[in-house]
Amino acid sequence: MAAEYQEMLRTGQDVTVVELQLAWPVYAVALCISARQPYRSLPEDDRRDADMFATALELDRLVQQRIQSNISTPPCESLELALLQTHVAFRSSFIGEGGHKVTAVFAQLSSLVGLPDGAAVLDLILQKVLFNLRSWPAQSPVVHRSLQLFHDMTAGYVSVRQVAKLDTITLLLANHSSEQLQFLHSIDEYKQRALYYGGLARVLFASDTPSPAQFIEFMHPWTATVDELLEMPEEQLVQDAVRPNLIRVLRDLRGFLAAISSKNNFMRFFEWLMPQRIELVHRAVRMGRDSHVQIAGLKFLAEFAYNRTQRLNFDVSSANGILIFREASQAIWEYGRLAIDSREPVRNVYKERYKGVAVCFTTLMRLVAGKYVAIGVMPLYGDVALERAYQTVLELLRQFPIADVIAYPKLGKATMSMLEVLLAKNNIDLVQLTESAHEQTMRLCVEAFDHAETAVSSAACSVIDGLLTAAIECADAGRSQKLVELVQARPDITQHLLKTMLNIVLFEDRPNDWSFSRPLFCLMVLHREFALQYTSQIVQYQPVERRGDLIAALKDLLSSTELVLTTANRDAFTQALTHYRREVTAKNLILMVPSTQTLGAPVDIMKSTDSEAQEAMAE
Repeated sequence: MAAEYQEMLRTGQDVTVVELQLAWPVYAVALCISARQPYRSLPEDDRRDADMFATALELDRLVQQRIQSNISTPPCESLELALLQTHVAFRSSFIGEGGHKVTAVFAQLSSLVGLPDGAAVLDLILQKVLFNLRSWPAQSPVVHRSLQLFHDMTAGYVSVRQVAKLDTITLLLANHSSEQLQFLHSIDEYKQRALYYGGLARVLFASDTPSPAQFIEFMHPWTATVDELLEMPEEQLVQDAVRPNLIRVLRDLRGFLAAISSKNNFMRFFEWLMPQRIELVHRAVRMGRDSHVQIAGLKFLAEFAYNRTQRLNFDVSSANGILIFREASQAIWEYGRLAIDSREPVRNVYKERYKGVAVCFTTLMRLVAGKYVAIGVMPLYGDVALERAYQTVLELLRQFPIADVIAYPKLGKATMSMLEVLLAKNNIDLVQLTESAHEQTMRLCVEAFDHAETAVSSAACSVIDGLLTAAIECADAGRSQKLVELVQARPDITQHLLKTMLNIVLFEDRPNDWSFSRPLFCLMVLHREFALQYTSQIVQYQPVERRGDLIAALKDLLSSTELVLTTANRDAFTQALTHYRREVTAKNLILMVPSTQTLGAPVDIMKSTDSEAQEAMAE
């Protein structure tokens, strides 16, 4: 079939059907090569794999010649993907992460196609990837699969060092922004750009300490672009001829930055960016009429402020953490003011409003959770960066309907993750909660209980737990704090939370019962009598034949520990809740959720004995 294909290419015939037919045997070759079992494969089996791989390489050479000849018939994506799969399979089976394996396969490949070792094969695979990036349009699955292969080649500790020694990668590092790479012309394919520049960053930093000259040379195309954009007035950045370049450079820098994992390498990027070039990011955020540019700038800052793999753990005497906090919080404030003051109608509320707000929430969460800035001292020294950021995000929360915040998954997740960090026990003193902000936060948490993602509902539980724990501890210590006044002034809020969470833990089977048990215990400490009254109404609402078992189970739950806020009591209550869940499951109790009206008089669960339970069943 391959010989027929070669003859058809020579005579200029249409090869579309033959290429489709060739795809499945090439996939079969890839499957055979990937099925090799280390330490159990015989030398003759390796030689057969080498023969098949050499045949696939010869077919790949013919396909590349056809593409380069600019024949009007487009190449076959299925065949190209199959050929890529053979390269993936061979690399996985014969090179892998453990270094070049000495097998009979390389001796056979050397005689057939002149590839004497694993380094030569890796260089061939890299050339294949670059050929695809030059030849195929950005939207093609071939480009994505090629970039994924490049990512895999640079993801491992050993493999990235193998790739870094290749001549092809040296040329690529020197010409990474080449106009010949078609996918770099598009501004819509961020994930592809992130895979590409993430892989290049890992190769550049493979030696852990690249020379300053290497780093400067690699950054040169971005340096020229950023400096040129900074010289332009802000109103010129929105022009169609300039805007794509701004989006591209922000996204490329973000993809490059995301792959940096060490503090030393981050410092090289930090020194390149600060303090002059960061101004371009602020200009992008201030472009209120172009949400795409704004989000590109905000997402770059979210990555810049992310303490990934502890890369931002600066020395105690360093001011770098404070500088990052000020720049990121300034961008949050700038975007927040534009979003709050804007009165222009929007066609897509998520893309033009909520997406940017979600990125702001994520950025602030990373700033506070990163723990590379002593934010507690900022108010002492009159630094308004923290206060402005807090006020901005709380005001943004009040601007949008609660249903919308939870309805959009990414916005809901970002909101609850931010609140979980901001209102944690050790940070809550820094947040100046007003009565409206407190009420809005509690309503958000109630809505988040039913979120599709368990992590979001768990974060909502953590928010309530942090607020109530701080309020109870302050009240027990006799300290006057505004949070205590907010909680005590609105018992209707905490009682509604108590009813909602009791309904969840008693009637639903959630995977995160542990998360719900923590704030529920705080609520029962605040409203013990209300909790007893409500659980007794729940019992009375059930059919008579189920009341006895439910009374016994609830009695064990409510009497499991003393309602005093200590770690031991929390843990005991959580264990009792787990025991309650097992009892309900074992006895197959199907309970009914009470409506606003209950049936009959309440039952005093805590005073009910086993005989009274039997009488309740007899009724």
